[in-house]
Amino acid sequence: MIEDNNQFVPQPKQNERIISLEGACNVRDLGGYSTKEGRAIQWGRFYRGDGQHKLTERDQALLLGRGIHTVIDLRHAQEVSVAKDTFADSDNIAYHNVDLLNPATTNQPQVNSLGDLYVSMLDNSQGAFLRIFEILANPSDEAVLFHCTAGKDRTGMVAALLLDLAGVPHTTIIEDYAMTAECLLPIMDELRAGRPKGMSADLYERFLGCDPSNMEMMLQHLHAAYGGSERYLAAIGLPEEKVQALRHKLLDS
Repeated sequence: MIEDNNQFVPQPKQNERIISLEGACNVRDLGGYSTKEGRAIQWGRFYRGDGQHKLTERDQALLLGRGIHTVIDLRHAQEVSVAKDTFADSDNIAYHNVDLLNPATTNQPQVNSLGDLYVSMLDNSQGAFLRIFEILANPSDEAVLFHCTAGKDRTGMVAALLLDLAGVPHTTIIEDYAMTAECLLPIMDELRAGRPKGMSADLYERFLGCDPSNMEMMLQHLHAAYGGSERYLAAIGLPEEKVQALRHKLLDS
């Protein structure tokens, strides 16, 4: 819990997409993106991010000041045990850990690229996606932050499904995904140091990247196999009223 030490906490700008934090580098507001119908994603409702285990008290105060009171940690148990989320035991945050990356997804021989991985996750991690979107669809007006380790793959999938549900053009969704490349520059050496044994440096470098073609492949599969985010969410079991409630939370009045 954060105490009031009379420290100055900068107030957020309404249209500030990349949130400047001391302990994380890829926390971004999904607000402001235009839809194909001319509407816009609401600012200050949904945030995507990288690991939240190094947040300073100043960082925590800033995020709480943005109205974030729900955090969805998409990392698996080993990641969480090594680097516990700062908000896991907070009295101010409803913390949820939903392991989005099914181990069966990464062990399949056809997964040779991030695009393959994203497609496989859509097909094989549906139970986890359902739980995540049940939380996102909560009728509360409080903001939600969802994150993984780098804020790129698992987080990027959730962000893409949200934006597609709202009717944001695919070019914009892909641009939002690719923005991670610049955001992660401060921690790339740290991420490279985590290369699994047996994986070549060249292959690992590709998996650390965020080539737009990977997200394009996922979106093509999402629409070809399921008919888009709305039908995908319905297919995995999210009730129609929750789908519509989530769309209402996403879009401005």
